[in-house]
Amino acid sequence: MGLSEKKIIKNYEKFCSTGEKYGFLTDELKLFLGADIINAPANPNKDNYNAFDGGLIAHTLLVTKYAISLNEILPESIRVDVQSLIKVCLLHQIGKVRLFTPCKSEWHKEHQGKMYDFNKELTAMRIGERSVFYVISNGGSLTETEFQAIINFDKPNDDKMSKWYSSTLSLILKQANELAIREEEVIE
Repeated sequence: MGLSEKKIIKNYEKFCSTGEKYGFLTDELKLFLGADIINAPANPNKDNYNAFDGGLIAHTLLVTKYAISLNEILPESIRVDVQSLIKVCLLHQIGKVRLFTPCKSEWHKEHQGKMYDFNKELTAMRIGERSVFYVISNGGSLTETEFQAIINFDKPNDDKMSKWYSSTLSLILKQANELAIREEEVIE
């Protein structure tokens, strides 16, 4: 698939305006992410979702849509704060910014669908950990529940702490992320 340049810019503008509206996209974080976030892919390989320029923001916007819908169908007593929900949805994968570099090998692109390589200059961290690091290191703040949601979204199902002791915010983010991936895999 892929996105037009116009759609990539429109998605970036929506990401920024939403982040500014809800007060979590600090000037420092926006400056840190810079232009790198605009074209960041969500994955390095074609056989994964959104392995194309602009794929990361497109994915987080779709996750946000699903999360809001999931939250709305919950009983009012366990719904989460919408501002917090939107915040974790849009920030949960910013750790992928600068994680991938364009693959220079035409053979790998053609035969393995490898569109991007991992940036070996970065310290190894899970995506959620890197996302939290980027937020906190660049003037942002997270509540304990927001921190948990971002850290836990990409933990495996056999991690008992994240499976059994996660907040509702964490559960919604994880489910919305999985639903978005399902839709993106069908589209591609």
